[in-house]
Amino acid sequence: MPLALVVMVVILALAIGIVAVVAMGMQGAGKERVPELASVMAETARHLNGDAEPPKGLVDFFDEIPEIRRSASSASSASEKVSGH
Repeated sequence: MPLALVVMVVILALAIGIVAVVAMGMQGAGKERVPELASVMAETARHLNGDAEPPKGLVDFFDEIPEIRRSASSASSASEKVSGH
């Protein structure tokens, strides 16, 4: 039981941290004090919102996993069959 509580607290803290990064990145908070961190947070916010291209390292990572490529190609072929393209 205590382990489940610790895990839930860690997940909650992680979620709050992600929300804080997105909010600060979208608002541009801290640009005057730490411009490097503000630009990283803004880029992270764009990635989390789906507005930016995925990082090259992440794309390369997923390209190395054959199961994901197969499932992604089968999903795209299934969507093509449904849409008729």
